[in-house]
Amino acid sequence: MADTGTRWTTVAEVIRERRSNLNVDLERVIPRDIVDDLVNLAVVAPNHYRTNPCRFVVVTGNARARLGNIAATALAAKPDAQDSVVERQRVQFLRAPTVLAVAAAPDEDPIKHFENKYTVAAAVEHILLGATAAGLASAWRSGPAMVDPAVSTPVKEALGLDTGDEIIGFIYLGYPIGPPGSRETPSPQVTYLEA
Repeated sequence: MADTGTRWTTVAEVIRERRSNLNVDLERVIPRDIVDDLVNLAVVAPNHYRTNPCRFVVVTGNARARLGNIAATALAAKPDAQDSVVERQRVQFLRAPTVLAVAAAPDEDPIKHFENKYTVAAAVEHILLGATAAGLASAWRSGPAMVDPAVSTPVKEALGLDTGDEIIGFIYLGYPIGPPGSRETPSPQVTYLEA
């Protein structure tokens, strides 16, 4: 085992290096064993009640276009649908060769239900950090296919998720062909209470 200083430096570097990056080789799919390694990192996220709430669906190949068409068709059926947003839904999953849909299982207990979502959010961060450490580009995306029931319901059905599952994110993975955009790191907002 590496000494504490080396471990701290390695983890801190990976965390600081992680940036959303969709500048990827669209023809080069992430091998299944790497995806499996990332998912195995995800499931060790903190889970107070040990409910195992993480649900993963790996979307590659033609399934990406099929899923985008399902989302676009559902969105287009809404009376206030904007053509540009519908088209963005249609092509959204084609922006990376491998897309992970990550969802949280529901729970009847409201506290466990609440915690399940945040366990899955931590699991997503594990995937993003693992991808960065493996030299992959990644991005955590959201949108109507997550939050609008008219769109998310048919998308969840196409993904094979249960209707009560809540999609927490779509994780785009690929081999980078360019750097991520730069961004300023915000200052932390911290309050210390000592008495």
